[in-house]
Amino acid sequence: MPPISNEEIIQLTQQFRKILNYKPDEPIDILWVLEHAMRVIFEKDGFDFEVKDVDSMSEHAYTDPNTGKIIIREDIYDRACRGEGRDRFTIAHEIAHYILHANPSIARYPRIYPGDDVKPYEDSEWQADAFAGEFLCPCQVIRGMTPEEVADKFGVSVQAAKTQLKKSLRCFQ
Repeated sequence: MPPISNEEIIQLTQQFRKILNYKPDEPIDILWVLEHAMRVIFEKDGFDFEVKDVDSMSEHAYTDPNTGKIIIREDIYDRACRGEGRDRFTIAHEIAHYILHANPSIARYPRIYPGDDVKPYEDSEWQADAFAGEFLCPCQVIRGMTPEEVADKFGVSVQAAKTQLKKSLRCFQ
């Protein structure tokens, strides 16, 4: 994937939050973003998503790079509806793939061969995780909070909160 720095991801998430009318300290209603906002913003691109039966999918969710459609396993979607942090993050991660990578000319999964030296910022999964983390709980807001406070305020798992807190220390030194 073309490289994207943390700084660029922070700028993109800030722009996306502005488009959605979210202040940096407001928690994101990720299902509203998925079900409504994405369809309005990316209407001309034909954005769509689908929830599939658990038995028909092995992965939690994915974004088809050819159609740009986000596919979410039903149990993941249901838990996100109940506010489960990990599943909310999964949906944000797929939205990130759509925004950053849904282009028919770009393969979502880079083909890695033994000996390849792919840097994290060139990896589509790292990029989507970084975008999802920053979109859901911006570094500029969470500094000085505990992981539990971040998880509670922004609806993410404690593990995602810890990861984002570590990132906040690097981003704003």
